[in-house]
Amino acid sequence: MSGRKISSESFSSLGSDYLETSPEEEGECPLSKLCWNGSRSPPGLYSTRAAAKATTPAPAAAPAAAAAAAAAAGSKRLQRRRRVNLDSLGESISLLTAPSPQTIQLTLQRTLQYYEHQVIGYRDAEKNFHNIPNRCSYADHSNKEEIEDVSGILQCTANVLGLKFQEIQERFGEEFFKICFDENERVLRAVGGTLQDFFNGFDALLEHIRTSFGKQATLESPSFLCKELPEGTLMLHYFHPHHTVGFAMLGMIKAAGKRIYHLNVEVEQIENEKLCSDGSNPRNCSCLSFLIKECETIHITKNIPQGTSQVPADLRISINTFCRAFPFHLMFDPNMTVLQLGEGLRKQLRCDTYKVLKFEDCFEIVSPKVNATFERVLLRLSTPFVIRTKPEASGTENKDKVMEIKGQMIHVPESNAILFLGSPCVDKLDELMGRGLHLSDIPIHDATRDVILVGEQAKAQDGLKKRMDKLKATLERTHQALEEEKKKTVDLLYSIFPGDVAQQLWQGQQVQARKFDDVTMLFSDIVGFTAICAQCTPMQVISMLNELYTRFDHQCGFLDIYKMRIGIHSGSVLAGVVGVRMPRYCLFGNNVTLASKFESGSHPRRINVSPTTYQLLKREDSFTFIPRSREELPDNFPKEIPGICYFLEVRTGPKPPKPSLSSSRIKKISYNIGTMFLRETSL
Repeated sequence: MSGRKISSESFSSLGSDYLETSPEEEGECPLSKLCWNGSRSPPGLYSTRAAAKATTPAPAAAPAAAAAAAAAAGSKRLQRRRRVNLDSLGESISLLTAPSPQTIQLTLQRTLQYYEHQVIGYRDAEKNFHNIPNRCSYADHSNKEEIEDVSGILQCTANVLGLKFQEIQERFGEEFFKICFDENERVLRAVGGTLQDFFNGFDALLEHIRTSFGKQATLESPSFLCKELPEGTLMLHYFHPHHTVGFAMLGMIKAAGKRIYHLNVEVEQIENEKLCSDGSNPRNCSCLSFLIKECETIHITKNIPQGTSQVPADLRISINTFCRAFPFHLMFDPNMTVLQLGEGLRKQLRCDTYKVLKFEDCFEIVSPKVNATFERVLLRLSTPFVIRTKPEASGTENKDKVMEIKGQMIHVPESNAILFLGSPCVDKLDELMGRGLHLSDIPIHDATRDVILVGEQAKAQDGLKKRMDKLKATLERTHQALEEEKKKTVDLLYSIFPGDVAQQLWQGQQVQARKFDDVTMLFSDIVGFTAICAQCTPMQVISMLNELYTRFDHQCGFLDIYKMRIGIHSGSVLAGVVGVRMPRYCLFGNNVTLASKFESGSHPRRINVSPTTYQLLKREDSFTFIPRSREELPDNFPKEIPGICYFLEVRTGPKPPKPSLSSSRIKKISYNIGTMFLRETSL
């Protein structure tokens, strides 16, 4: 292929009919909007004149705008780097392991932008470009369709540029990691101290994120395992990979080594059929394996500290001490035979010291979802494990008595065994004791002890809070009952005293005596009350009076009159409160005496009305007045007041529709004072 270069604008003209771009996207990389449209026919060859025109330099404003946009994007990324929390950690890991379609599209755009200024071509290249299969297209697909679209676009680009497909594939992975790295650089740097620890730390972080959202790992959950090989290289296994992430792993590994650990590594993808040798479903055991080598130095793996022995006999701790220091540990060999048990697990299983146990007889793996085989466990050494004791192994049929232990599987090459170090998954003292254990069985260095103590403290605080809530509810009910009794007291005061007087008494104020110029007073009497009392028991008398005055009060409430011997008189009185401990609202004046005498001068079942009261009621159409003589007035009735007294009766028959005088001209305020009914009236 010729080395003659053409500009990016010429390259844009070359594929203009294949690119769906809008006028406002002018100045951007044409390949960044690459979308092969199979419904359109290949364009003809562009002319030399068009190519010459395409070499015209772009306006000077375009670089300035691009620089401003880059600065704004850099500032935004810098702000996001400063926020290091669980949310940013989860977002960063999720971007690396399960990218969104938008992230994949952005990665593809940046990959194509990288090659924009490295276009080399001539007329044959144009022909190759136009012969690109029209079926290649990129959209927001998922799974294999998604990676086929990405791979197809990159393959088309490689054919046009005359590059190796693996080179563009690695560039795609590097750009993908760069996007994730720019999102949260500090968090990714904190994942691991070496490249091996970086990938091995993914499983624990993913498990923590799933636990935070209440999810559990499934058979197809992604998992990473990076092992150190004897020759000083690394072997990275990626189980159940995301299709796009698996496609980008070659470039991701190189970018991670370069950007975080300043390592130049060579990555080679290899085939490993032994990973699915247990007969499991191939769809559930898909795995990608990568061999990682250091290009310059041999410090890709962890250096063993000087003076550290690799001879097991030099370990200066006995098995007995180890079992006490780590009471919830166990070791098993490739046959899944339990070689060693901590004191806590042995106490839980209630087994003899020298009894041979099988892992599958005593325990089951809760998480991750793998078969309990030595080989399967070896492939998940970077994943947190949760194992559960079996009820039959614990000597109990109650499934609530079983215990879950969460910890780490560690390969021990000296004895070709696996060591499990864990802690019981309990947060309450009752749960611990219910499984036959005590707080002293949890070692001091284990954070589970603090979790249990904090849980007990929280339990005590919850109990105190519940008691406080119960006391608060009781106080609220008592306050409500007090308010109801208070309302009854206020209502009683208002029924005995006028409103303003009742308010002053309730507030503890002194009530001043007051003169009322026009007051109607009613005195009532029960005819033959002495004879009734002589023939009835005290309780019968009390019941009769209660029913009588209850009905009387009810009728007075409707401004009606209940017949018995009653006398009514209107005039001026002086009213005031007498007494402190037992206050009474009393009326004073000659008119009070006259009202009492009008009652005594009445007849049984009649209402005797004074002349002044008659003047107030004579226009009421619902009343009938039977005149009496002047001689039937009380002796001390003022002679200057003209008129006679009357017997008042209620008119029978339909009432006329015209409004009454009382509702239009008379203001009425009624008070019930003992056996005296007081009505304040004013014309």
